[in-house]
Amino acid sequence: MEQEKGQPKQTLKQGIGIIVDEAKSAARSAIRRTGAESFGENLKETLDNVLSSRENVVMVRLNKDSLTRLDDLVEANVVNSRSEAAAFMIGEGIKRRHSLFDRIGEKIENIRKAKEELRALLIEEGNSVEETSIQGGKE
Repeated sequence: MEQEKGQPKQTLKQGIGIIVDEAKSAARSAIRRTGAESFGENLKETLDNVLSSRENVVMVRLNKDSLTRLDDLVEANVVNSRSEAAAFMIGEGIKRRHSLFDRIGEKIENIRKAKEELRALLIEEGNSVEETSIQGGKE
């Protein structure tokens, strides 16, 4: 029973830790981009961008090599947490393979259109079958 009571506190601590890590990273980013004199002006904007752009949570399992790479980014102070490192690496991967993802998006759109056409066809055929049945019963 004691473990169950401690669990929400642990989750809350982890959540707060992630927020603090995000804030630290945003502050470093603002300083690097604009210099200390305009830091205050850009901090809120930078924090908003960082936090709003990472509003979705995805749990993943990683192999040892991938985890080591994430930890390398944290240890080198490129990012503050594994969460930031994972988001960074995913974003970089998507940027590098942008043309591939564009082609995938086009194919998915074609598939969606084909599904919609099939639905329309089935609805149309369903109505035709019902009309034929009704007309056939009148004769």
